[in-house]
Amino acid sequence: MSSSPDLHILILSSWYPTLDHPFLGNFVQRQAIILSEKYKVTIVHTVPLDDQKEIEISKKTDNNLTEVYAKHPKGSHVFSRRKQRLKALDLAFKQIEKPDLIHGQIILPNGYLFVAAKDHFGCPLIVTEHGSYYRPGRKNKLTLKEKYVLQLIRKNADRLIAVSSFLQKDMVSIFGDKNISVIGNPVNTELFRPNSQKHISNAHFIHVSTLDPQIKNVPGILEAMSLLVQKGYEEVRLTIVSDENYEHIADKVSSMGLNRYVDFAGPLTSEELLDYYQKSTALVMFSHYETFSIVIAEAWASGIPVISTPVGIAAEMSEEAGILVKDNDPLSLAMAMEKIINDLPFDPVTIRKEALKYTEQAFLHSISEIYYATL
Repeated sequence: MSSSPDLHILILSSWYPTLDHPFLGNFVQRQAIILSEKYKVTIVHTVPLDDQKEIEISKKTDNNLTEVYAKHPKGSHVFSRRKQRLKALDLAFKQIEKPDLIHGQIILPNGYLFVAAKDHFGCPLIVTEHGSYYRPGRKNKLTLKEKYVLQLIRKNADRLIAVSSFLQKDMVSIFGDKNISVIGNPVNTELFRPNSQKHISNAHFIHVSTLDPQIKNVPGILEAMSLLVQKGYEEVRLTIVSDENYEHIADKVSSMGLNRYVDFAGPLTSEELLDYYQKSTALVMFSHYETFSIVIAEAWASGIPVISTPVGIAAEMSEEAGILVKDNDPLSLAMAMEKIINDLPFDPVTIRKEALKYTEQAFLHSISEIYYATL
């Protein structure tokens, strides 16, 4: 780690932490830690709480990484919530040194905080977008506030970054001819590695997600499983891994008579998840939309192929790394899984090369180029 970082980066996120999830989210947390290997990094969290009576600021530092928490009253309506958040942000800013750059993460719903920081400190603003609200259907339902925030970022951001080429293309309709760079999320390729031992079965699949019914389409995966069972593939198995409550999916598994074929796991640590990847034949994703999909990169790093709709980073994957299927077409998914079961050859070393584009060092190099070009 650098003993005297040459830049001070202030990170803000449009999402705020909760008591159950005290950091911003895994992808933002990881980026902050990686950045702190080279730079001085400060993260400011504004945390609205129902029972909070006044603004409370706390701060902790670990080497080059500092976190500032600004707990504040939630507010009773949209204007009071905005007022409380901006007031808390202003008090938090008084606790930190002036940064050289502001790096905003995720524009909606509160990307106006990034612009407030830029106005306060008078330094450049870089924004990385991860959000899926550019997808067809959702984009046409943007609220007036959301449209305002997006246009505010378009006007004030010095640089925009999309986490995939897939997302970059969808952002063009909002940001027009504004230059949008592409830098993927970093993956811990030192942790996620292929298993040197052969898989026990060619029919053990894994799905890892939030189970978001609007995007992930887990019911479609269950339909594909049912088709395989009906075709006589009695050995097929699916493990669904999620940090979220999966009771509603478990109920659907029971109603479809798939209890013998589907099990559940989670929450898991990264080390535990690696073990599940290594014991699986392929990762199955059937999402309607993804902006990146970190689990796809983790699966590749672990040497297993991916079956996915053409979204996020899967949209550009090579044939050596997996199989693309049609969106919302369980038969297409079942046919791809059948190919895997029947020993369609995939080489773990070749698959892993897909993930090596997203190493932590590759991320640090790419983001550093953006930082210095923006100053």
